[in-house]
Amino acid sequence: MTEGRDNALAIAELKGELCGEIEAIKARNEAMESRIDAKLTDLQADMATSREDVAKRGKDNLRWTIGLGIAQIAITVAVIGAGFAILGLLIGLPTD
Repeated sequence: MTEGRDNALAIAELKGELCGEIEAIKARNEAMESRIDAKLTDLQADMATSREDVAKRGKDNLRWTIGLGIAQIAITVAVIGAGFAILGLLIGLPTD
């Protein structure tokens, strides 16, 4: 009978230790979960900021491209105009 009682006591001790370990594991998991949630919130905020920056850069790049196109057209028109002016001078020169 003492062997059965000793076994029962040993089982009770093991159950107590196991419950304590399980509680410690649960506490660590909850702490880890809260850290993960905090990191996830930070990452979501960073992504929102990045999206805004990308949109702003896209708009700035579009303005730059349009401005460059307009400048190219203006330079082309000026060069063609200068070419016609020089051609007109050459044609209008007297040929003695």
